[in-house]
Amino acid sequence: MRKKITAKALFESGEQIFAPCVYDCMSARAAQNSGYKCLMLSGGAIAYSMDGQPDMAFGTLDEVITVVEAITNAVDIPLIADFDDGYAESPAVIYRNVKRLIRAGASGFTLEDATGIRGFERREYYQANPQEVDPARIHPETAIISREAWLARIKAALAACEGTDCICIARTHAKGAYGEEEALIRCQLARELGAPMTMLGGTRTMADGLKQAAVDKGWKMWPDVTLIDGKPAVELEDVKKLGYNFVTMHVFEKSALYGMLKYARQDWRQKNVVFSSEYDMGGLLTQDQLKDIMSMERAF
Repeated sequence: MRKKITAKALFESGEQIFAPCVYDCMSARAAQNSGYKCLMLSGGAIAYSMDGQPDMAFGTLDEVITVVEAITNAVDIPLIADFDDGYAESPAVIYRNVKRLIRAGASGFTLEDATGIRGFERREYYQANPQEVDPARIHPETAIISREAWLARIKAALAACEGTDCICIARTHAKGAYGEEEALIRCQLARELGAPMTMLGGTRTMADGLKQAAVDKGWKMWPDVTLIDGKPAVELEDVKKLGYNFVTMHVFEKSALYGMLKYARQDWRQKNVVFSSEYDMGGLLTQDQLKDIMSMERAF
């Protein structure tokens, strides 16, 4: 098997890494074929792919490990995984879980301060139970654990990474729950523990980035670049100057669905497979490239 470059080596080179979110082997191979140098495994995209609905925290540790192992065996570029809350409350169990993630081939992972009630499930819960909304919070649906509990998670994860090139990204959602000051404090405390990279949930604009960069030095992850009024919310070169050397984006969920609908509807109308068999994808792929993505004719 060819020796793969690690995410850590890419970051140490000084290059800014722009990574698409993937969820299976085909999306990972498509990303590699498109020229990307690193991948981000999206928990939300896995939920759409495996459960057919938004992220309701139904995914299990074993499912994530299985997907990580499959993808890292299928591509030659590093994969960083959305590891949510570490799938445990106990730091000892998180240590074990991270060890499993590393053995599966992950080159890095995010570890957040959210509770086990995540994403859309949390939002639905608070909409159904408004009496439990804490008025002291800015966005009470963003439930997070205490500083101490999260830092214990980070410390356990960092211990699991010792002796490896796996990157632990300390990810906090404190901005949405308690405000920006608390979020920045958590980033700084994670740095003091040795976290090589931080991610502040809710970062979207240059103003957001400038505030974090002013107090949080070192490697930073920009979570999913977006649009504002139809234009990029930020430019990659601009945020690179602030220390954001890992930037993620979503593309494959929508593009895959578009392709499936385009092919399936045309075949349905024609009642044959002429279109899906003969259409050349607008010249995007040669037959050899298509085989590299879809066949077993690869050298491992």
